[in-house]
Amino acid sequence: MSTASTTDRTEPAQLHDYRVRAREWLAANLNRVEGADPDLVGDPSPERVAEAKRIQALLHAAGYAGFTFPVEHGGQGLTLDHERVFLQEAAGYDVPTRFFGVSINILGATLAAYGTHAQKERHLRRILSGEEIWLQLLSEPGGGSDLAGLLTRADRRDDTFLVNGQKTWSTGAHFADFALCPVRTNWDVPKHRGISLLIVDLRAPGLEIRPIRQINGEEHFCEEFFTDVEVPAANLVGEQDQGWRVIRGLLEIEHAWVGRGGAKRVDFRADVSDLVALVRSRGLAGDDGARRTVTGLHVMLQVQKLVAARVSHGIETGRLDHGYGSLLKMGNDALSQRGAEAALAIGGAAAVTWEPGDAGAGGWVEGYLTSRSAPIAGGSAEILRNNVSEKVLGLPREPSLDRNIPFNQVPHN
Repeated sequence: MSTASTTDRTEPAQLHDYRVRAREWLAANLNRVEGADPDLVGDPSPERVAEAKRIQALLHAAGYAGFTFPVEHGGQGLTLDHERVFLQEAAGYDVPTRFFGVSINILGATLAAYGTHAQKERHLRRILSGEEIWLQLLSEPGGGSDLAGLLTRADRRDDTFLVNGQKTWSTGAHFADFALCPVRTNWDVPKHRGISLLIVDLRAPGLEIRPIRQINGEEHFCEEFFTDVEVPAANLVGEQDQGWRVIRGLLEIEHAWVGRGGAKRVDFRADVSDLVALVRSRGLAGDDGARRTVTGLHVMLQVQKLVAARVSHGIETGRLDHGYGSLLKMGNDALSQRGAEAALAIGGAAAVTWEPGDAGAGGWVEGYLTSRSAPIAGGSAEILRNNVSEKVLGLPREPSLDRNIPFNQVPHN
């Protein structure tokens, strides 16, 4: 069921008209999907990736992609309110957010903010239309949360960078086309001042991509091995050795987007509705404990929705620092874990056992296992709290022993 029936009836007439047009277009052009987003469960087949690209091209052609992107690069030149309205209406339809949410809202937005004119001309329209799927290659083995301590190196040879090293925990690298990849280009300066950001073609010779099997049995993540991978100097985003500023901007963009809902369908009733159905199937509709659990989750969802709208509008209008996006991600992470824990508590044995062939078999367990990664993926809870303390509360930065030491003098693994 569409969220339209619960829409704020006081929204401006322009937004209401936009909502009606979007609702009519969705009904006429896309298939409906019941329950959770199927693209968030299991590993996509090549056929599904191709179908997702076809749907994204359709969305872009109709004006329902790249809502806040500039018109000259294939965007719509609209506001986050327009995006929110469309996603509310699209919550019950086959909109391939898993494939293009990160690609558009993090990587595309970063390229729009920091890329050269040639880079924007070459890639933005293709990103918005789904022709290109992008991701970020941030994490490294043994790196933990110290992103600035990265060891993947890029040595410049005239108009080419030669990249060697390893990245890991990259979502969907096995079906993506391009990535933004932080590399170290200067080892003689402190760690934050010797990093550059490169656009990497994921089909480049010398780059090997291996899927990683997770505790829930899926292979959403990959690890990448660079052996003398050649990257054109024209693929440098920002200035050489000054990439940390761009990376910080990318992370702020990511945290704000994840806090608004990220790649999940933006139907804030869906999780509670699924939980209510579980309560009823267990015969617990009259149980005070179950009712308190569902009510508590519902309240958290509504608070997160309202905070996300307020903070997103503040960031968009410049009233709030991008650091507030970390607050949104922290809220979403807590919701993810609380919802998964509530399902297991209410479902009991029925949530963790099933017969082969049961519809949605193992869904609650998979949701619980996946939720464990929420406060790690996309920025750990500890890093988010640091962001909030420094950018929102104005507290002093944590002391660091290696901040002003040349990186080639810092011990590494």
